Amino acid sequence: MKNGRLYFWALLGILCLQACTSASKRKSADYYEQNKTLIHETLQLYDQLYRHQPFSAGFTDKSFKYYLLEVNTDTLRYIYNTDNNDQKFYQTILKFQYDTTKLKNLGTNIKAIKCLWLSKSSFYVDKRRETVTFLSFKSASTDKPFVENKYYILIFLPHQITSPDISERIKKGRLVKINDLVYFTIAPKFR
Repeated sequence: MKNGRLYFWALLGILCLQACTSASKRKSADYYEQNKTLIHETLQLYDQLYRHQPFSAGFTDKSFKYYLLEVNTDTLRYIYNTDNNDQKFYQTILKFQYDTTKLKNLGTNIKAIKCLWLSKSSFYVDKRRETVTFLSFKSASTDKPFVENKYYILIFLPHQITSPDISERIKKGRLVKINDLVYFTIAPKFR
């Protein structure tokens, strides 16, 4: 009788873990498919602005009220947000001569898709530098008891990248493929 209960609880635990993992995969893929047009429009705007002067953008809060702009130069990284100082934020935009219409549209888009952070990251594959764009959104599983706060991160590749490291991450479930150029992961931080 005790062994039967033990097996029951073990099976129930495994099924719960599997259900949580499947729900996360479906939620991210569904989110991407539902917002695909606006996400790609946002990425195009970001790439145009990024070519002018590299930067990252997002919000300092989950209510999407305070914008944050992190401008990267060769020597410094400038960080400004509308929570602390609106004037400095706008002066930075003017200083780096960003297209204010495109920047406003980008801000509107990232707010509409509830994107907390939009940035680029680089890594090396076979001694070749690869740069991907990523966006993080909504905390995952915050309404479930005993679950740590997590964030979905969509990763956009400029072209298909094949390497043993990426294949291993996919195999272990750390990267989940949505299509050949879009992956997602779940992380404890949104940046």
